[in-house]
Amino acid sequence: MPHKLSSTHLINQADSTIKYPNSTTSAFTDTNFYANCGKTAASGTIKQYGCAICAMAMFSLYKGGLTNSNDNTYWAVVEATVGATNNAADFLGATANYTATIDDNDISVNIETTADVSTEAENGNICMVRLKQGTNSHYVFVDGWNAPASGFDRYLVADPDGGTLKTLKDTMTKRGFSVDASVITEKYLLS
Repeated sequence: MPHKLSSTHLINQADSTIKYPNSTTSAFTDTNFYANCGKTAASGTIKQYGCAICAMAMFSLYKGGLTNSNDNTYWAVVEATVGATNNAADFLGATANYTATIDDNDISVNIETTADVSTEAENGNICMVRLKQGTNSHYVFVDGWNAPASGFDRYLVADPDGGTLKTLKDTMTKRGFSVDASVITEKYLLS
């Protein structure tokens, strides 16, 4: 199964062109972004620590049939920050079910833990995985399955690091992880 997301759904967590609506201030590099979302114990920026948030926002755009315009992207990231994270802006995992309101669309985001991303991907479902090795941590979407490929090249991912479509192996390599199942520490099914 090819990628489910397209370039119109992708969000690059380091995108400095995403502005607050009706403003010239870059939202993803603003150290006040989290506080503006009510996350008073959070520090840093979306660019630094927003991979899980941007992954959830990409899913909202995909599920809502919306494109990644400035305002849609901004509001999707705000809704994911508010609904899917704790006060420190850390991802809540399977307890992060929420409704995102973007461009007058209410988009229900449901998250549950799954034991088998391979089966879910083969069945055409979208999953989010956390890659973690030491202090290195990153979240991506598994949004497709390439059956003829082998190993981690079978998993097609939408990666908020650059807002790109690639394979899980490519992401693991680029981000400095061992290409090994042991670095996949969390697995979620999204609907």
